[in-house]
Amino acid sequence: MASTPVRMTLTWTVPSGESRPIVSALQGLMLSTRAQAGCIGCSLSTDVHKKVVISYIEEWSSEDDLRRELRSDRFAVLAELIEHASEYPTIEFALPGSTRGVDYVEEIRGSEAR
Repeated sequence: MASTPVRMTLTWTVPSGESRPIVSALQGLMLSTRAQAGCIGCSLSTDVHKKVVISYIEEWSSEDDLRRELRSDRFAVLAELIEHASEYPTIEFALPGSTRGVDYVEEIRGSEAR
């Protein structure tokens, strides 16, 4: 049975002074993410106005691949970046048959309890 591609979309509106370190960190993350098994694509774009809108998208060949990514050290770097920013991004997961938010991350990362 073929798996259905899934997508994580992060949309972040930040003050222009904060955008450079976030974009730089996301660029590094994007390069390592693209090299992962199951990654179909990873993109980053910015739209500069009074504030900067940062869009970061990861596409995975299956939900299992996405779940593995959410448990990875790479995602931990992204979570830490989010924790230290003045504005919280919108995170959306396009999954087979549903769309989830940050609760999906908590569900997946919380299931690691040892």
